[in-house]
Amino acid sequence: MVEIGTVGAVLSSIKTAIEISKTLKESGSSLEKAEIELKFADLISALADTKIEVASIQEIILEKDRQIKELETSQALRVSMKWRDPVYSQLDDNGNESLFCQQCYDNKKTAIRLQTIDPGHWHCLTCKNSYFGKNYSSETVIVDTGNGSIWDA
Repeated sequence: MVEIGTVGAVLSSIKTAIEISKTLKESGSSLEKAEIELKFADLISALADTKIEVASIQEIILEKDRQIKELETSQALRVSMKWRDPVYSQLDDNGNESLFCQQCYDNKKTAIRLQTIDPGHWHCLTCKNSYFGKNYSSETVIVDTGNGSIWDA
């Protein structure tokens, strides 16, 4: 949240700049050259302070916008993700279903697409978990060689 002190500092700098500007406008020839130069220096300083404070507020707003976007994306994912034992699924705009790792989604809130090994058998390349559907039946023996390649024995 933007701190009240930061906003107050900006408003104070703007007020100071306005007051100095009015003084310069009303002074006409009544002020000596040195006083006018001093007032101009004060004005420039007040405006520089204002510029710095506004930049600080802009950074805070950009960070808040990023956080809001992240929360909106997270909420959209949460709404669209459906539990389909033993994995999560999501439909795209065309009605095609994609399957996602339960372990990665539950623990890290990241949607990691599963790779199909066989019908009813999926594997996550991130956490290395395998998932088997209720209709899975293995007619071949799958051998995990330990080096990341899976082949039929």
